[in-house]
Amino acid sequence: MRTERTWLRSITKFGTVFVIGVAVLFLLCLGFGREYLRNREIERNIHDLQVQNDELSGKQLTALSVIQSLSSEYYLEGEARAKHGLAKAGEEEVVIQQAGTAGVAITDTRNEAASTSNLLRWYYYFFNKQKFAELRAL
Repeated sequence: MRTERTWLRSITKFGTVFVIGVAVLFLLCLGFGREYLRNREIERNIHDLQVQNDELSGKQLTALSVIQSLSSEYYLEGEARAKHGLAKAGEEEVVIQQAGTAGVAITDTRNEAASTSNLLRWYYYFFNKQKFAELRAL
């Protein structure tokens, strides 16, 4: 009888240790599983942010190239010529008109507009709009 009791006690102790071990193993697996899922979500977020960063970098490069081209001397000079009728020192404006069958007539516009300096044109642009409009019309 004593041997049966000892055997029963050892089985009970083994069963208790086994149940505790299974519970600890379950808790560890649950913790590792949650961390694995959280790690995958973080990696997915990092990937999405990298894609977004690449898109924004492309847009930034495009914007920088547009800014660079708009601030170039060639573009600014073209805008000054087209919108405000400005010219470099020593330049003369020549208008070529096509006349029916008689050929091409060349007209040199050496008048008040050609003899007016750029500095004076800028002054007229800011302070005397009427005079600037007259010079521009010539």
